[in-house]
Amino acid sequence: MDWSSKEGVAEIEENLADLSLEKTITSSLKSAEEIERLTVDESLNDIQRAVFLLSSGQEVQRISVIKNLASLITDNHDDAMRRVVPKVREVLHLASIELQQAAAETFVHIAEKQIVLHATYSQTFLQTILTNIDNRDPDISEAWLGVLLQVISHLPKDLIRKEILTVAISKGRLTQLMQSRLASCLILGKIATRFDSFMIRKDLLPLVTSLCQDIEYEVRACMCRQLDAVARGLGLEPTKSAILPELVELSNDEESCVRLAALETIVNLLSLLDDETCTQTIIPLICKFCETAMIQEDATLPTVARQFGKLSHGLSVNLNEEQKAWMMSFYCKLCLLGLNNKNKDNGIQSPPVLPIYTDEDRYIECRIASAFNIPCMVLFAGARNFKRELHGTFASLCDDPHPMVRSTIATGFHEIAKLLGNNVSLIQGELINLLKDESVDVLQGLVSHLPETLQMFAKSSGNVVTESKVSGLSELIPALCEAELNISQCRRWRLHVSMLEKLSCLPKCLTSDQIYSKFIPIVTKHITMHRVLPVKRAAVRTLCVFMRYNRKQEHRQEICSRLIQACCHSKSCTYRMLFIDVCQDIMEFFSKAYFKDNLYEFVLELAEDPVPNVRLKFCTILPMLKSQMKLPKDRQMLQDLEYMARKLMLQENDRDVKSAIRNASFELDKIQVVMESLTKPGTEHDILDQRKEEEEKKILELEKRELEEKEQAPSKPGAPSKTDRKKPNSANITESKLSTKRNTGSKTNKTTSSTSKKNATSSILPGPPPHHTSAKASKTTKSTVKAHTNSSLSSKSAGNRGRKSPTHAENNNIESPTGKLRKVSDVGVRRVASSSPVQGLPQRNSSASSVSSTSSRKSTHNVSTTKSKKSSKT
Repeated sequence: MDWSSKEGVAEIEENLADLSLEKTITSSLKSAEEIERLTVDESLNDIQRAVFLLSSGQEVQRISVIKNLASLITDNHDDAMRRVVPKVREVLHLASIELQQAAAETFVHIAEKQIVLHATYSQTFLQTILTNIDNRDPDISEAWLGVLLQVISHLPKDLIRKEILTVAISKGRLTQLMQSRLASCLILGKIATRFDSFMIRKDLLPLVTSLCQDIEYEVRACMCRQLDAVARGLGLEPTKSAILPELVELSNDEESCVRLAALETIVNLLSLLDDETCTQTIIPLICKFCETAMIQEDATLPTVARQFGKLSHGLSVNLNEEQKAWMMSFYCKLCLLGLNNKNKDNGIQSPPVLPIYTDEDRYIECRIASAFNIPCMVLFAGARNFKRELHGTFASLCDDPHPMVRSTIATGFHEIAKLLGNNVSLIQGELINLLKDESVDVLQGLVSHLPETLQMFAKSSGNVVTESKVSGLSELIPALCEAELNISQCRRWRLHVSMLEKLSCLPKCLTSDQIYSKFIPIVTKHITMHRVLPVKRAAVRTLCVFMRYNRKQEHRQEICSRLIQACCHSKSCTYRMLFIDVCQDIMEFFSKAYFKDNLYEFVLELAEDPVPNVRLKFCTILPMLKSQMKLPKDRQMLQDLEYMARKLMLQENDRDVKSAIRNASFELDKIQVVMESLTKPGTEHDILDQRKEEEEKKILELEKRELEEKEQAPSKPGAPSKTDRKKPNSANITESKLSTKRNTGSKTNKTTSSTSKKNATSSILPGPPPHHTSAKASKTTKSTVKAHTNSSLSSKSAGNRGRKSPTHAENNNIESPTGKLRKVSDVGVRRVASSSPVQGLPQRNSSASSVSSTSSRKSTHNVSTTKSKKSSKT
């Protein structure tokens, strides 16, 4: 096509015009005959329509009628039973599998809800079920057999004996096909749950005995699995005389599947049998069965390994010391299958390749089953005997070459730790090895119950976690870090989320210094560098938990500063939205006072964020912010919050944000602000908040007590002086010297020291941020640090103006993460309100506020000058 010619341009325009036109569909999807066939007369009622569709409708229409049969019978019982049900029975003879399955589900539903009488059900639906059991299609026959087994539970005994038992007896004869005899076994097992002992002995037991001795091994195995239900219906004495001999014979059957069925039935019957029967019959039978399986190493060995835990636990009361030792020895052999006998040299020619792999898979299956049963075997041996009898076997399972074995043992590790109790330190080495495992499946098994496991190790050292009691747990820290690293490098981000969530249990197990130095850097790294948002969210929540239970004020303030700097003041809107999640977590874990004094100002800045999504998410947190207020103390904060909401309502241009702020305003009107009073809090939320405040006070008191003990330590002979000790977590040498000067100055000025102690005791929240905690320093020190931080701040705020609105940039007057957090409510928010007046909103007296703030700064400067002179004289 020549694009330069006029014809080419005209053709393109014509094609574009054709695309813009709406074209009608000229060809119909259905022919006239099909439409006529699918059309139903609207004048027909429900019964007439159902009969018409069953007679001449399509397959989909028939299935719909059969699925609605129960509602038709409920609404029009007589007409439906007289006209619709016979039509359904007629359709089922040559129906498809889908229609047969729909009818089967409907028949079960009618029996469960008892929509019709039992006599009516027997004459109509039950006869259809019994007829379709003999269908030539095995799938249809099996489906209707399942319907019959479900229906038996809802029919009376007389009807079962009259209609169903006769069918089971006729199908169980030797002249019938094997499929019929298998169905008879299943029906007899289900009937046994409904009959009493006399009826079972009279009507069922002869046929049960005959089927247990059937010539087909499939029939013998099927009947053997039903002996549990038959024995429970008979009772103990008839079971000992009639069922146990059959079980003993079936356990020695030549076919492995029959022996497996016998073993499973014996395990299920242990709760029914008495001590004498277990001691004289069951225990010798089980020992012989296990020895035979170990010698032959046939298909029964994995089932023995799978059921061995139940056998040991069920027979533990009846075993003597020799038998218990044999059971433990046999279990240890099961755990080592395929590890020590790989290179057997017994003069026999090696089998072909396929049987070698089959045997190897069988050995692996046995070890997996043994690893699954290890908690039961620990309970069987006892915590005191674990080290002598099971520790070596447990260690071999933890070091198994197959990852599925290690994964199974890792999944049940917390149960073993609970069973060992105070002896849990015996398996600490195995826990470290599993945490360092390279298989992600093994780590997933440990992570699912990691808090329970770590708390058991912590409890073994004492109820209170202190510096002296976590020496053993400190060995787990490198292993936990390595496990988290391996999980973070795999592609299973959901497992990584679970790992970060489970790490929130560490404050109950480790000290604050250990968590601060080892785990907080890892969690903070995922907040700032991970790509998956749920991982960031989990890391934020875990970091808030670490901050909540950290016992050092300096650490708490530094973590809070990191969150503000990394999220609230980030260039990415994703992190600024994440900061709202941070605020929600802080409001959940901390008291209201802590949130208002540390984060309220910064989250309020997001109301004027340039990105609409950030403002949209900010609207969702407005009701929570209002619920944090208490009058009359927080009246100014409440006014600022309402001012921001009205400002968003009037100035917002984004449609979604408008809708969100409108909904938020409705929620704000519903919230009643709490009045602060001297009486006890009434609501549950107030009680919870008071409890949080008390806990925060206790943390401050503990920290203060520890600091006082450290100050008194130099008075002892041989102790280092205060100036020789280094300040923990200091950023540089200059700040360390400044802290030393503060401590020295505080020693000389007793009056100032007592005043600061009173303020620290009365404060509910953690005090100033790191490197500004001492109120007793000289004026020169304060002015030096303040000048340094203000200079760095001005450069940062100047860079922020390029990416945010001027008002938002003006509110960003915050120092570095290690600097001092600005006190917000009265100054910062008023500055925001006065910087951008809104039409229709009450104007604030900016001149008065500026004068008052100037006078306050002057008074503060005069006081600080006086204090510095006094300290210099001293």
